[in-house]
Amino acid sequence: MEEALKKCNICDSEIDEDNGDVVGEFGICPVAFCVWCMSSMTDMVIQLNGFNDIDMLKERIDYLKEDL
Repeated sequence: MEEALKKCNICDSEIDEDNGDVVGEFGICPVAFCVWCMSSMTDMVIQLNGFNDIDMLKERIDYLKEDL
């Protein structure tokens, strides 16, 4: 593991891929996120895109079905 990927890019906690921490790349930039920060980012994306709203999800599913 590269030196820059031994700690979470957000909270600076130690990275342990065996515990679910994620190491990867944003484009060409190496990144690492602990399981807590990764979970928080995922939750933020869910909220920002309305995926936590059942009615919004039903609309999106109907829209996708129309494309089939």
